[in-house]
Amino acid sequence: MLNSSMMHLDIKTLTALLYLLEERNVGRVANKLYLSQPAMSRTLSRLREAFDDPLFIRTHKEMLPTAKALALEMPLRQIIEQMNGLSNDQEFVPHKSERVFRLQTSHYQAQAYMPTIAERFYQLAPNASLETSLVTENSLLRSENQTVDAVLCSEYVQLPSRFESKILGRERFGCIMAKDHPLAGQPTISLDEFLSYNHVLVTLGGSSQIYSESALGDRAKERRYTLRTPYFMSALEAVGKTDLLFSTSQLLAYRFQEQFGLVIKPLPYDFPPIDYCLSWPSEQSQDPGGMWLRNLCTNVVQSMIPYPVVS
Repeated sequence: MLNSSMMHLDIKTLTALLYLLEERNVGRVANKLYLSQPAMSRTLSRLREAFDDPLFIRTHKEMLPTAKALALEMPLRQIIEQMNGLSNDQEFVPHKSERVFRLQTSHYQAQAYMPTIAERFYQLAPNASLETSLVTENSLLRSENQTVDAVLCSEYVQLPSRFESKILGRERFGCIMAKDHPLAGQPTISLDEFLSYNHVLVTLGGSSQIYSESALGDRAKERRYTLRTPYFMSALEAVGKTDLLFSTSQLLAYRFQEQFGLVIKPLPYDFPPIDYCLSWPSEQSQDPGGMWLRNLCTNVVQSMIPYPVVS
């Protein structure tokens, strides 16, 4: 049974909470709902009483949602969309939408695909918003209640059991080096040569495991990482200015090959291609807006990734 406070919540009040989660500003939400500031403050008070939680903590910049408020966002969105569906067919119209979409990516995919995703997104939905944040190897497991519409990640990111996923395509690793590197003039490099130089490691975060080491077997201990960074772009630029070697997916290296003065060589050992995926919470599978965003991301990535996988 609903408690007495929740029984008095109407759709407009619940919509106010959803808008607060998107805007994080009482004044802007009041304008959206055609309410005065005092009326909006009273609405927030009713919500806090109904859910027995402060819901938002005011800072000098914005109102930060509590964990309880974040956990409410997806159920609220589904309730409101289902209510809309009672009177008309569920439909998402991109050019009319003011929705805030949340997309998580790795650092690599943020650089490789996000600029084109943003370009396509704002061409189709100029009044909507797109918020991106970082996904690391196990960040989704640590914060299962966070709200996210889609996740672009590699096969190395661990997904909660409630997430669905599909492979978008694959990329192959190459050995990236400066164009004036001592090995740059050779068509191939030997494993001994490869291991004789210092290396760059881009860290995924959340784990100390280096997946490419398994392919080197007993010789993995010979590889020396003397630069570790979470940022692909800084790693690529550093490689272009040093004798460091960088083993990584090749798409970004090719894109910035001329700018950073890079050469890409085959790895001197077998390393399988990396699968890149699109993932999303299963409860959002039929959400029209979420489906639109996932289709957009799928089309962009598969048009750019070297080895697309079309299901």
